[in-house]
Amino acid sequence: MASGWHVLQECGWPSWISILAGLLAFALSAVALCLALLRRQRAILLAWLALALSLSPSGVGAGGMVIGRSRTDRIVDGGFADPSALERIREEGYREARSCLAVGSTVTVLPLLLAVSALAAAYALRRK
Repeated sequence: MASGWHVLQECGWPSWISILAGLLAFALSAVALCLALLRRQRAILLAWLALALSLSPSGVGAGGMVIGRSRTDRIVDGGFADPSALERIREEGYREARSCLAVGSTVTVLPLLLAVSALAAAYALRRK
């Protein structure tokens, strides 16, 4: 089983963008939840924005996976490697590309839960 740091390294730069998007989504979701609990008027709009932003790390992870797979395919199809190693290279490259999806989906969980909670609280506690 790969460690967390190893997975981040395998994914490369998309993992860091996923983490940044996750931190921004977490902050916005926390603010939205606080505003919803304080029964502020714009809490519903902010909660919807937080929900949308909380899905962005998964999107970045999926994009990173596509980039990683295309790089692997370019290497395999370009004939830059020993023909006997091509299948092993493709398998390893695809596995590393999937690590981007793992990072993105992991980073999405907490902001998504906060955003859904903020949205539920905003609708439940809204002023009539």
